Amino acid sequence: MSVCESLTIAVDITARHIMCKINSKDDASSKNNNRKMSSKSLNIDTLMELSPYVDGTDIATEAARSLLVEFLKSRKSVQDLFHTKTRSLKQEVKIDAYLFDFDYLARLYVCQTITQVSDPCKFYTMVDKKKVEEKIHELCDGLRWKKMGFALYTLVFPDIVKDSKTSISLRTFMEDNGELWASRIFSEVKSEQWLNRMLRRIIKGNYTESDYNRDMNVILLKLHLLDPKTVMPMYELLMRLKALPGLNLELATRNYLGGPLDCSLILPDIEAAIHKESLPVNVSRLSLNELDLYLGVEIIEFVTNEVKELGLWTGKTPQNKRVSKFKDRCAIM
Repeated sequence: MSVCESLTIAVDITARHIMCKINSKDDASSKNNNRKMSSKSLNIDTLMELSPYVDGTDIATEAARSLLVEFLKSRKSVQDLFHTKTRSLKQEVKIDAYLFDFDYLARLYVCQTITQVSDPCKFYTMVDKKKVEEKIHELCDGLRWKKMGFALYTLVFPDIVKDSKTSISLRTFMEDNGELWASRIFSEVKSEQWLNRMLRRIIKGNYTESDYNRDMNVILLKLHLLDPKTVMPMYELLMRLKALPGLNLELATRNYLGGPLDCSLILPDIEAAIHKESLPVNVSRLSLNELDLYLGVEIIEFVTNEVKELGLWTGKTPQNKRVSKFKDRCAIM
């Protein structure tokens, strides 16, 4: 069995544990254009100002979570439950299967969503909601969740984080000369002008220690992507600047994905699967007789197979049988 499972998604970088295969001609053209403008448009001020925080929201975290949801929907154990069309996608991303147990997470994610559907057939009674919640929180509090989150975060960061005026992204700096730009960040932070600017912001009282830690960790993350070997020297430099607040290095400790995924993102798919009607084998809808219709057959199969393996099936079955009369199946034209 292949170590990696494929997912087509609109990102275009290679990160540790993650491989990307570019299959769009437009991307090559875009890269060439970026290189042409880089020598004229790139500057240290733009690079220093690049931040994933927009109106208090970390857009890189949101993008990483969306990427994870799309990947989970593609997992073999749950993919039959998703029939809606996905957004236009440009590239194929391969995520290392050793990075995390994605099949396990996908099944838990679907289970949690099933428990949130209030349907008259009571499909939600098939799943032990309490146990599902416990297992999800156990996963999201674990070290592997943090490692996987960091990998996805650094995957989307270079393309999602852009200058608001020029739309120049960190990707452009990485492709221009990552090591050179990393050294320029280092020189900027060592300068007396930068230190004085930081001190003025802090003295004025509108720049807290929390703000400082957030922004310095963004700088360290940019260095990690531009030239990883500069991260620790920069951290040591910042720690030597006694006039500035203390710094907590978050690269190895922060939970970049945050908590459990939002069930509302796949709720329409699960509701559609629950309300999907199925006929017994060898029975035609054109029959003049009353027909027995069964709702949510794929959901039942999922629970009695995949969910049962996890010990999360309650043993209950939904009241999913419906009688369809011939007159209800006919429409007068």
